[in-house]
Amino acid sequence: MHVRGVRVLACALLLAIPALAGRPAAQQTASVRGRVEIGHVSTRRPAAAYPTRSVPQPALAPASEVRHVVVYLKDAPSRAVKPVRTAIRQEDENFIPRVVAVPVGSVVEFPNDDPIYHNVFSLSRANTFNLGRYPRGQTRSRRFDTPGIVKVFCEIHSHMTATVMIFSHPWFAVPSEDGRFELPAVPPGQREIVAWHERLGDKPELITVEAGRPSEVNFVLPVPRQ
Repeated sequence: MHVRGVRVLACALLLAIPALAGRPAAQQTASVRGRVEIGHVSTRRPAAAYPTRSVPQPALAPASEVRHVVVYLKDAPSRAVKPVRTAIRQEDENFIPRVVAVPVGSVVEFPNDDPIYHNVFSLSRANTFNLGRYPRGQTRSRRFDTPGIVKVFCEIHSHMTATVMIFSHPWFAVPSEDGRFELPAVPPGQREIVAWHERLGDKPELITVEAGRPSEVNFVLPVPRQ
């Protein structure tokens, strides 16, 4: 009976090993969460000591401005991500939204909602293209197969600009209107998280990601004084 019991215990352990081995894999990553705020000098108020003088009063940019930010893991290993299909509309002589972030292989449509002709083109090294001129109600699209930053313009209206950021990994996010973001399943270790803004550039933050423990990193992107 003793030998039989040992055999039963051994079989039970062998069956349990795969399940036990799978647990650490699920716990070897951790989410990185945080918030992005964009500060700027908006108004001036009188200085207390010198009423005839004024000092800048810090404020936050409109909430919608954080939608022009992309937060991502720098130097991330390549990992296959399912492509998506999204759109940048041409509306009131603007690209809306001005910033999109997509995985490699994704398609971006450019519908023309204005009662005039538009043209969509880019000279960016990551993806050079020219969709030609087309009228209201038509849409043309472009597939992005190379990671990088692609600046998009309208040949007819020079003030129209947009940016497509293409990633070969899943660790990127556009914050919501309240500035919050989450990068799920980030590999542990010393990691550099970057908040990129279309006009303000990059702001990196170095954090330590511990397996199974969510990390937090917050960004304040200051707008330079004029």
